[in-house]
Amino acid sequence: MKNIYCIRHGLALHNVLGQEIGSKAYFLEKCFDAPLVDKGILQAKELGKKWDNLDKIQKVLVSPLTRTLQTAENIFKDKIGLKIIALDGIKEFPQGMETCNKRREKKELEVNFKNIDFSELDSDTDQMWREDRFETIEELEQRIENFKNLLKKLDDENVAVVSHSSFLKQMLYGTIGDDSNQLNHCDPYKFDISK
Repeated sequence: MKNIYCIRHGLALHNVLGQEIGSKAYFLEKCFDAPLVDKGILQAKELGKKWDNLDKIQKVLVSPLTRTLQTAENIFKDKIGLKIIALDGIKEFPQGMETCNKRREKKELEVNFKNIDFSELDSDTDQMWREDRFETIEELEQRIENFKNLLKKLDDENVAVVSHSSFLKQMLYGTIGDDSNQLNHCDPYKFDISK
C-alpha cells in the first residue's frame, strides 16, 4: 500500500500580502515566484523536527516554485541521500497571470537549490504560465490525473508531495473554491491514491 503525504508550503510573501491587500498581491512584481517569509521557514523546520513519518519517506516530489522548494529543503534537510524531484505539473493553480505562480528559469533554480533534482522539468523556462489567460479547472483536473498516474507507477511506498493549497485541495477533496476551509501550512495530509 502506498502512503502519500501532501504538504502545503510554509507561509510565503504573497500569503502575507494577500491578508493585507487581498488577491491583487498575487499579481505584484515583488511577489514573482513568491518566497517563504521567516515564519514559513520556521514552519517547515518545525515539521522536520516533529513529523513522526519523516524517517519513512523514500521520495519527495515538489513543485518548482521557490516557496515549495524552500519548504522541502527545510523539512527534509537532515535526510541524507533522499531524492527530491521537482515537477512542473504540481505547481499552483491557476497557472497564468498571477506572478506568484510563475517559476524561475531552471538554471537559476539549479544554482539556488543544489540538493533538488530538476531534470524532470518540462523546459528551461516556464511553459505552463501564460500572461494572457488563467488556466481552466479542466486543465487543472488533467494535471491532477497525470500526477495520480505518476504516483501509481512509483515503486516507493512512502512519498511526500510538497505543493500548494489550490492544487492540493482539488486533488485531495475536490474543493478548490472553498476558501473557508484552507489547508494548513506545513501540515501533512494523507492522500488515498486509490480514489
